[in-house]
Amino acid sequence: MTVVRERPGLARVVERLTHGHDRHGQRWQLQVPCEGEPFTAARPLLLVLGLPTFGLAFAISVLTTYGPVVLIHLTTSTSQVGALIGGEGAFALVVPLVSGTVSDRLPGSPSGRRFPFVLAGAPLIVVGLALLGFSGSFLLAAAAVLAFFIGYYLYYPPYRALYADLLPRRFYPRAQSSQAILRGAGLGSALLAGGLLLAVWRPLPFAIAGFAVVATTFALVPLLRLENRCPNPLLPYESVSLRRLLLHDGELRAFAGANALWEFSFSGLKSFIVLYVVRGLGRSPSLASAVIAVVAVAYIAGAPLADRLANRYGIVPVIRVSALIYGTGLVAGVLAHRITPMLIGLPFVALAGAIMMTLPQALALTLAPRGSEGAAAGLQDFSRGLGVVLGPIAVGAAIAAFHSQLSSTHGYAAMWPVIGIPVLASLLFLRTLEPRREAALATR
Repeated sequence: MTVVRERPGLARVVERLTHGHDRHGQRWQLQVPCEGEPFTAARPLLLVLGLPTFGLAFAISVLTTYGPVVLIHLTTSTSQVGALIGGEGAFALVVPLVSGTVSDRLPGSPSGRRFPFVLAGAPLIVVGLALLGFSGSFLLAAAAVLAFFIGYYLYYPPYRALYADLLPRRFYPRAQSSQAILRGAGLGSALLAGGLLLAVWRPLPFAIAGFAVVATTFALVPLLRLENRCPNPLLPYESVSLRRLLLHDGELRAFAGANALWEFSFSGLKSFIVLYVVRGLGRSPSLASAVIAVVAVAYIAGAPLADRLANRYGIVPVIRVSALIYGTGLVAGVLAHRITPMLIGLPFVALAGAIMMTLPQALALTLAPRGSEGAAAGLQDFSRGLGVVLGPIAVGAAIAAFHSQLSSTHGYAAMWPVIGIPVLASLLFLRTLEPRREAALATR
């Protein structure tokens, strides 16, 4: 057993992962951080564990943002394009529950439980991206998109459950903070580079996204020889069925309800924010891009802030306060008919939203009984699927219904209460969550 004698820098960690030895020639292994150890003990593991988050975020952002550009050349129906890309929500209702729950029940080490789904999902993601870039017919493109979403939701919940398998619970907020930063980096990279790459060669952004998934998945290889030297190992533990989880765990049911409302709001906002700026306020697409850039910066800045606040005050209290600020700010958007008030309030509201959206995964894994972390990750994606499906539909219907009443924005101002009220309503679910357990962990 090799003992890590000094805090590794990024370059030294990469060298060790590549060559398997430290600078003294000793064989080096990633180690499971033990209860009671400082967070620095988990940093090498988190560096390796977090990389697929970047690859997956880059891939799904490329597909959902630039996939329609490919699809619209293969069909004259925008509704077909919208239904195909929006099919993500339908897959999120089914596949994550299966992959997350079954991965809890497989025997063996964390890699034995989770990696089969990672290895099954990654090729589907890569093949879907490659086929979409080279598609010459709508049917082939549709098959590519469906393969991508199946692979994505096979891969993602078991991968996220690795965090619960390998980390003490008091590290969850910080771990999700680092994951949120990587997710934001993947999203931002896709939005900034995707358009340029698409202009060079249509398949190029999809090919690079596939390469990113392969490279970041391969980065998990060191976990296959992970060393657990903790006196009280985190594994093995007994699995809990999803049915028992839903029937007997009121806190997880409350979390699922709140998460569905958060994702409802975020999906509705994401689908119509550009149209609100361009059509509702009559401003340029470049200004809409600037608005998205502010949101992206707030998302990245909010992740480490969420970590600090959650470790000091607990996950549930921080989510409650941020949801109150975020929801109130969204509802107030109905009063703005010009871009200036929106730009003034946007950074503060976006920061509160970023904090709120950073912590749900840590909360789900904290609330989950030991042995059901995969099911809890699947339940989070299931509730997300509900929001992804219903949010854009509700916002679109509200805009059409209030087109005359809110004529100064052509009805688009109706989106703000539609996405703000669900965030405020989530506070009712949060009232049933007891912060005592995770708050105690956070203050250690």
